[in-house]
Amino acid sequence: MKREECLEIFDSYIQNAASKEDVKRLSTWIRNDSGISVWLENQILSSSSVMSQEVQMRMFENIKAGIIVHPNMDSSTTKGLRIIFNASKLMRIAAMFVLPFLTAAGVYYFMLKSGTTPVPYVIAVERGHKAILTLPDGSKAWLNSESKLTYYSDYNKKKRELQLEGEGYFEVAHNPKKPFVVKSNDMAVEALGTVFEVKAYSDDNLISSVLMKGKIRVTTPGGVAVLAPNQRILYDKKTHKMNQQDVARSDDFASWKNNELRFEDESLQDIAKSIQRIYNVKIVFTDEKTKNYHFTGTVPNDSLEGVLNIITMTSPVSFQINNKQVTIFKK
Repeated sequence: MKREECLEIFDSYIQNAASKEDVKRLSTWIRNDSGISVWLENQILSSSSVMSQEVQMRMFENIKAGIIVHPNMDSSTTKGLRIIFNASKLMRIAAMFVLPFLTAAGVYYFMLKSGTTPVPYVIAVERGHKAILTLPDGSKAWLNSESKLTYYSDYNKKKRELQLEGEGYFEVAHNPKKPFVVKSNDMAVEALGTVFEVKAYSDDNLISSVLMKGKIRVTTPGGVAVLAPNQRILYDKKTHKMNQQDVARSDDFASWKNNELRFEDESLQDIAKSIQRIYNVKIVFTDEKTKNYHFTGTVPNDSLEGVLNIITMTSPVSFQINNKQVTIFKK
């Protein structure tokens, strides 16, 4: 490949017009020829493109890693998105993405396995951010703040299995021959052509799953339950008890996708955990009793102060914000 051809493909990539074959060729060439890599980097740094050099260089690094990303998105919403691959010789590659959308199928296509041992791919979202990704089978996943999703290179061969830590919303591509399973701590949710939500943060006592469409089978040490739309399962990690309940609007439990917060008879202590994850702040209670006040409702997630104002309107508490710390006290 000539140097001019490298620039041409990179330019097409920026314009979202490069083919998968071209990107694969460029990725392979850059990885195998350090001279081409250095030359292309220098060309990018000296260019006068309307796109910032920072964005161009991050795209360049993604190409070098063999990653396909969508180049027409704003960088502000995914500063906290990391994708980590454990490739051959236990090498860890971490890349910060400048985009609010990534195609995991591209990662799956380009990253090579080491022998016959499945390679884990980890998509992590830092505190205060959200992410959307498309899995190799076409299923889609939305990840909430401070969440991590793991799958392996043998995904979609005989089965589709994911490990979730945090909160995720899934739209599952229909394939009854390959079960789609999301595992979170002690809970496993199996789906076939389904839309559902799972919340399983490691520091929360309760794990939950809500079904929007289709049917899911939820398995925990406390038993097995099959959910129909507008049903929710709650599993207590301490008591190992499972509680199945009907809900009026299952979509409310995934309102975080649309920049809203939904609380269903949750204590202020648990609500504080969610707010800390979303806004990257520390919440301190001056009175232990206030932690046990409960709140139900959907709150627009426009600002930290706005969320706290709505909660305090229906609870006998007030708050004070000082930099990255929020103090909640009894009125």
